[in-house]
Amino acid sequence: MPTSTDLRIESFTKKGDASLNEDALIINEALQVYGVVDGATSLTPYRNQEGFTGGYIAGRLVASSFERMNQDLSLEQVVLEANKTLQEQMVTEGVDINDSAALWSAACVVIRIHPYSIEYIQAGDCMLLCQYKDGSVRVLTHPQVAHVDQKTLDRIAGLRNQGVVDPIEIRQHLMPFLQENRKKTNTLEGYGVVNGSLSFPHFLEKGTFNRANLKSLYMVSDGLFTVLTSWSDLVASIDKQGLTGFAESIFKMEEADGELLQFPRVKRSDDKTGIVLHFP
Repeated sequence: MPTSTDLRIESFTKKGDASLNEDALIINEALQVYGVVDGATSLTPYRNQEGFTGGYIAGRLVASSFERMNQDLSLEQVVLEANKTLQEQMVTEGVDINDSAALWSAACVVIRIHPYSIEYIQAGDCMLLCQYKDGSVRVLTHPQVAHVDQKTLDRIAGLRNQGVVDPIEIRQHLMPFLQENRKKTNTLEGYGVVNGSLSFPHFLEKGTFNRANLKSLYMVSDGLFTVLTSWSDLVASIDKQGLTGFAESIFKMEEADGELLQFPRVKRSDDKTGIVLHFP
C-alpha cells in the first residue's frame, strides 16, 4: 500500500463568480482518504452570522467529516452521519426541512486507498475517473445532475429566443424552475445529494474496485468540466497541463465568454475543485 510520500498529489480549488467558494477539498493523508465536495448554491437567502450560505455550510460539514473520520468507519458510514448532522443543523437554524428547495446540500466524491482496492462514495455530479498504466480511462461515476442541467440550459435557450438576454433577468425567470428541480433531489426522477434527507441513503453511489495496474485517480467538481468534450479528453488535458493549468485554462475560457453563449451554462464561472492522485 502506497504511503502519502509515495503518492504524487495535485490539488486545486478556486472560487467562481459568487461571493464564496462553496467547494471544498478533502485530504486526509493519515487515513489515505481524498475527495472533493461541491456545496450547492442556495436558492433561499439564508446566511448565518458569519455570512455563510447553506451550500458553503453543507460543503464544509461534509469535508470536515472525512478529515476527522474514525479509521474504523467506512466512507458510507461517514457520509450518512454527515447527512444526519446536516439535518440537525438546519433544524437548529429554523430551515423548513420539508421544503426540498430550502435544504442546504452538497455533492461529493470521496475515495479511500486500501492495500488492494479503492473504496469510493459519490453523490450529485462530482466525478471519479481513473487511468491505468496502459493509458485506458475508466469512468467510475455518473454525473447524476446532467439531465436536470440540460433541461435548465434548454430553458435558458428558450428565454434567449424570446429576447431575454440579461443574466439577472434570466435568473429571475429560472428561479421557479430551479426550485422545482430541487424538489427532485433524492428521488427517482432526480439525483442523489447530501441534504439531510432521510431518503439520501437510497441514492448514495458506492463501491470498490481493485488497484491492479492503476496509474492515476481524478476527482473533480462540475466546475472543471464546463467545456467537456469527453472524459478521456479531460484526463488527457489534466495530464498535459497539470491540474492547476487545466483549471486556469477553463476559467480563462469562461471569462472570455461573458455572455455564456460559446459554452452554455447557468453561471459565468462556477467554483472549481479537483484532486489527482498519481500512484508509484
